[in-house]
Amino acid sequence: MANGNGNAIANAADHALVRTFTPLIVAALMALVGWLFSSVLDLEENIQQNNIHIQHLHTAEEEFGKTLSKMQDTLTDIRIQVGRFTAH
Repeated sequence: MANGNGNAIANAADHALVRTFTPLIVAALMALVGWLFSSVLDLEENIQQNNIHIQHLHTAEEEFGKTLSKMQDTLTDIRIQVGRFTAH
């Protein structure tokens, strides 16, 4: 009988530990999932902002290219005009 009672006490202790720690483990897992979810949402927002900034940079680069081309044309016209005045 002693072995039977010893096993029953061990089983009860194991059961009490499981009952005690199961809610803690579930709460920890829920906290981890919540943290991961909020981290993913923050990363997604950062990615969207970076994509917007990249699009603005591409637009600015295209505008700069057009402005540079116009400046080169103007500089070429000025050189031609200076060449005409100095040639006479």
